[in-house]
Amino acid sequence: MAGEHTAYRIVPVSPEVAEDFLAVDQAAFFTEPPRRWDEALGSLDLSRCWAATSTGGPPFAGIYGSFDMTVTVPAPKGGLHAVPMAGLTWVGVHPDQRRRGVLSQMIRHHFADLHEQGVAISGLHASEPTIYGRFGYAVASLEAVLRLSRGHRLQAPPAVVAAADAVTTRMVARAGEGVADQVHTLHSRLTGAALGGVVMPLQMARNISRDVPEHRRGREAQQVLLAERDGQVVGFAVFQRAEKWEHGQPQGTLTCHEVAAEDAPALLALARRLVDFDLTGSVQMQYGSLDDPVLWWGGGPRAVGTTVHDSLWLRLVDVGAALEQRGLAAPVDIVLDVVDRVCPWNEGRWRLACAGAGEPATCERTEEAADVRLPVPALASAYAGLRTLASQGVQGLVEEVTPGALAALSTAFATDRQPVASTMF
Repeated sequence: MAGEHTAYRIVPVSPEVAEDFLAVDQAAFFTEPPRRWDEALGSLDLSRCWAATSTGGPPFAGIYGSFDMTVTVPAPKGGLHAVPMAGLTWVGVHPDQRRRGVLSQMIRHHFADLHEQGVAISGLHASEPTIYGRFGYAVASLEAVLRLSRGHRLQAPPAVVAAADAVTTRMVARAGEGVADQVHTLHSRLTGAALGGVVMPLQMARNISRDVPEHRRGREAQQVLLAERDGQVVGFAVFQRAEKWEHGQPQGTLTCHEVAAEDAPALLALARRLVDFDLTGSVQMQYGSLDDPVLWWGGGPRAVGTTVHDSLWLRLVDVGAALEQRGLAAPVDIVLDVVDRVCPWNEGRWRLACAGAGEPATCERTEEAADVRLPVPALASAYAGLRTLASQGVQGLVEEVTPGALAALSTAFATDRQPVASTMF
């Protein structure tokens, strides 16, 4: 195709060219234009934003930015811990510059930049699911959207119900004084303690907490439900309601954008309140997982009306460092032959060794013969525990060279629970 070999320069974005940066986003995603560029870009650190330029085209052919985030994975010494993750965001190519290699050059620039910084993992939410697999990303968690009716019966075990009765809830406006910081503190503590949980930066939390009337689209300003027990906040839910009437009857909708709780009773108290607001007829709870207790308290996928789609996509930018940051569930000593055409520093054989659960792993370059051959996305999909390597072997994605090696490797990556859905970024 004409122009596919065009050479683009990837340049940093400064406040002086921020409007050109925003113009590419508007052209690519055709969303409602903001009143001011600084409000639209309020959550971004422009020092972490880049643009592709060339001669003879628009000021910017493509753009991307990243957030300084963490993702929670099994820890080397047991339990869970948060590891650094670059949250790739605001990725867009001007419609006049499509199919010319702009995205490829930007993604490769992103990986090279992270490799130089020593950040081993990149994550994103995919606007279209066919785009990012070719760059080594893979789905690492799923989002279960739950749809319940008002008054939906939640059948939790008696002990959970009794403990939930001791939890009180109260509603505050998310844009209220100090609320954004309080919610971010809760988000960091509660989401950061969940497998696959992605923690956002404070500035991002403050920006999305702003009440921008044109973003409401017929809904109220965002509200926060705080769950309290013994004077301590033990959970929260962020939600919005929209007014609706049918044949003179109230059929308002409530959308819960995020919910997190310290334990099952706190979660049940929040869920019971969400399905019991006056003038509502339906409740949609986003960012659930297939392990979500509300899904099963509500009667399972059919009773709740569940839809599932991809949530977080992960990319191991530095295989050795990423695997050493992750705890393993069983002893293993296996040579991996990693296929990675985009990040040449990952390509080749790595010896992954761990004495057992609760012991740190090492992942080092080796010339020994491979036991398992696999593409880098297979590791990304197993990294937070979503898909086992054995199941990917059945699919044909992972090749076992030494008999028994794949089963041992898959067992080492096993987790007790499914990863939670990631907050959008």
